[in-house]
Amino acid sequence: MDFSYILNKKARIQEKINSINKTMDIGEYWIHDNFENSSNCIFAGGDGSFNKIDYIDYCLYSVGTISYINETGGKIEESIKQWDIDIMLPYKYVSNRLRLYMINMELKTILWNFINKDIDYYLFDGSLYSLLIQTHTYGAPRNLEQNSDLTYCYNSHKKELMEKIYAQLNNNDLSPIYDYNEDEKILFEQLEYIVLLVEILKNYKNKIIGISKTSKMSIYFENSNMPDMGIFSKGVKKTGYSKPINLVEKQFNEGINYTINNFKKLYPLENLYYGFLKLDNNSGLTNITSFCKLDNEVFSNLKEISVSGYPYVLKKSHETVKISNKSMELCGKLLGINKKRDRDIILD
Repeated sequence: MDFSYILNKKARIQEKINSINKTMDIGEYWIHDNFENSSNCIFAGGDGSFNKIDYIDYCLYSVGTISYINETGGKIEESIKQWDIDIMLPYKYVSNRLRLYMINMELKTILWNFINKDIDYYLFDGSLYSLLIQTHTYGAPRNLEQNSDLTYCYNSHKKELMEKIYAQLNNNDLSPIYDYNEDEKILFEQLEYIVLLVEILKNYKNKIIGISKTSKMSIYFENSNMPDMGIFSKGVKKTGYSKPINLVEKQFNEGINYTINNFKKLYPLENLYYGFLKLDNNSGLTNITSFCKLDNEVFSNLKEISVSGYPYVLKKSHETVKISNKSMELCGKLLGINKKRDRDIILD
């Protein structure tokens, strides 16, 4: 690398950085709040994970999910957990399919908690908007109406699939459904995702809160090249929250309108609120999404179960559910797999 070239570009790069660092006015959007209005509230929250080893003729994978429950003023307790391991033939979209397996297990975890536990809210690790996107972007054309197989399967098999899912949940089983026809496997994996999400929204949409540490969306400051989270992070010094924006009513972003309008063909979505929250003066922001408006009491309760401004149930779930490469190596040995990997062929 030519370090003299890098030094010659230093001034130009610093100039770009300084232009990015300009602070924008957030006053009309930000509500300062100390969150001192807590009450008795029970939260559950969880996370999922997956990992894989690519062998020459198949992929060994493991996928898992875990959730915890925390009452304001109480101790955190494990709710439910499950890991699953199997092999997958080297079809296309392997990583996308495994990510979908993981999310399906997370959705089953949400459903299981609402059925079996007395909770007020479930905290989803991520954006609820991202859940809508994946109903029409994985393994299928962007427009659901153009995919006759998917729409036909959804209308024809949603009842059958839901019966299978509830039978699983009654046995505390969160694993993927495996008894698909081999030729329709990818389609039915997507269908399982859609059926699960719609079932949760039909029954519990006002009790789900999406919490994310990152966000690349520009909704509040649509004419800025910087995401909302970056702008709020620079301007917000004290605890509070942003005035929520209803993405269903917002009619300026083509991508958002497309996603929501496509999802409305599956479920009549009326609200999806988007905003930011700062629970601790010394911590960063979190992106908050919900299907109903959240108030000071909900945020005060969230503060009670948070550490450094982030819900501990999500932090603990994320740390516990990780499936490391070392764990996958051990799984392969325990299963007696001695196959060469893809990368080993290159090294030979």
